[in-house]
Amino acid sequence: MRAIAIPEVGGTPALVDLPVPSPGPGEVLVRLATASLNPIDTDIASGRMHQLPTTSPLILGTDGAGRVVAVGESVTGFAVGDLVHGQFLDVPVGRGTYAEYAVIAEAPSHGALQRTPDGVTADVAAALPTAGMTGLGIIEALGLGPGRTLLITGATGGVGVFAVQFAAARGAEVIVTARPDADARIRGLGASQTIDYTRDDVAEVVRKSHPDGIHAFLDLTRDAPRFSEYAALVRDGGAAASATFTAPAELLASERIAVTNFMMADKPGLLARITEEVRSGRITVPIGRTITLDQVPESLGQNTGGGARGKTVVRI
Repeated sequence: MRAIAIPEVGGTPALVDLPVPSPGPGEVLVRLATASLNPIDTDIASGRMHQLPTTSPLILGTDGAGRVVAVGESVTGFAVGDLVHGQFLDVPVGRGTYAEYAVIAEAPSHGALQRTPDGVTADVAAALPTAGMTGLGIIEALGLGPGRTLLITGATGGVGVFAVQFAAARGAEVIVTARPDADARIRGLGASQTIDYTRDDVAEVVRKSHPDGIHAFLDLTRDAPRFSEYAALVRDGGAAASATFTAPAELLASERIAVTNFMMADKPGLLARITEEVRSGRITVPIGRTITLDQVPESLGQNTGGGARGKTVVRI
């Protein structure tokens, strides 16, 4: 089968030919139709998730959608022919979704897998797991509601387009940083104010429009110094969260505001809820572009930069 893999952690992703895997006990084999790009994929490739054991070669990709073509012994939750999607993150890490086939436990140790409901396309099913679960979980953790004000940096990327929608749906006033070409799109998802971070001083703009401070700050970038600067905009008793583990130790110990480096819990529950939100039409999945499997290595590098626009889907 064709797959995007690295020979070992720290290697360069490349398109390779590998044997089709076989499912073991409690596992299913999925013929993948689509996958999607996530920053976690480059984290795995670079070794930033060194605490988890890996395979060699290591097939990249965490989110995917496809059809079950074989099941191992003792599998009870899925059958051959089922359409499934989810976060294919299990140990050892490296049996990823940038491939024509992937083996995954029916109850992954670090991910989530479920049947894809009618009305949800393969592109959407692959695009929503990691980013959607993160967006939903982090907005819930911030405790937002009507009358609350939230600043989001990195809002136009994969997690951001979900977080904006969930915060707005809860009645929060959502301020985002965005380039002018993304202004209309991000406002269409529920943002009430946009700040051009390439031209304006974000902190100064927020202070002028909200002199009493904001209730919460969500950082979806990897800029630690900026995290501290924008967390200072949060009024006493508010909250600040990072989805990229950039909240510094001194702020994590703050008693003035609640500061967290967000980690997902109950991924199966989050996946079920985000999928239902999408199936029902309450939440949309903005897909910025669609690429082929051989374009993944180059696109992974591009996906780590700023200015992302929604989700990138891989047609396999």
